Amino acid sequence: MSKWTYFEAQQWASSFLKTAGMDPSTPQFILEMIHDWKFTDLVMHNRDFMPADEAFRFTRAVERIANAEPAQYVVGKAPFFGRVFVVNRDVLIPETETEELLEWVLDSMPADKPLKVLDLGTGSGVIGITLALERPKWQVTLSDISTDALRVALTNQRLHGTNLRQVESDLFAGFGEERFDLIVTNPPYIGVDEISEMDKAVIDYEPPLALFASEGGLGFYRRLFTELQQHLTPQGELFGETGYRQEQTIQQLFDQTVASGKIETKHDVADRMRMIRVSLK
Repeated sequence: MSKWTYFEAQQWASSFLKTAGMDPSTPQFILEMIHDWKFTDLVMHNRDFMPADEAFRFTRAVERIANAEPAQYVVGKAPFFGRVFVVNRDVLIPETETEELLEWVLDSMPADKPLKVLDLGTGSGVIGITLALERPKWQVTLSDISTDALRVALTNQRLHGTNLRQVESDLFAGFGEERFDLIVTNPPYIGVDEISEMDKAVIDYEPPLALFASEGGLGFYRRLFTELQQHLTPQGELFGETGYRQEQTIQQLFDQTVASGKIETKHDVADRMRMIRVSLK
């Protein structure tokens, strides 16, 4: 038995992280993820003593976070769309902007039709798995260029009880002439010239392959737009996450690379353009 109650452990950790310039609310996140607790569960355990072995692991976790390691990687979990997913340094940490992208997809596409869906660049699988769980009639495929990322996606499939096809592929290389009714992607869209503006934790820990693209961040989208007509059904749609500075440049790129169709941009809750919707009709 340790000398700490859960409440005292949080107090120490919050003070320690605040001194280090980190988010003092992170200890609550750590405990909720470790124990699969809701906030109310944590409150119920506040006066319980933390076991000694857990106190040791908790202390080490807090120290790692104080050194700028993302809390999600430390605990190996991240919440997304009301569920918890396994994450590690082979995949990006899911963000709220991606949840907004999924909300746009779910609000826009027919729930009662058996759409053929591709989660392109799936990473941990959060997009495709969530779509499959929210829309059981949709036939979802997960693809990624990274074998390690697909391994994480498979772990999350087992965690959430899905049995979706997974394809290792650089863009559409692994799909032949296959077409989809819906393609959703959160691709690399950051230009290397933006590194100086990024958080140290992102640069040091998140996978560069999933972050950076050539042409000021538009290199992936140039390839995607160029090949899109061969892999989207005539009535199909593409939804994607983008950089907030790309509202004009991504529309210009679309006009240059796609013979016909339309592109729509959407702003996030902070009023920054972060999403696109594309159709070829």
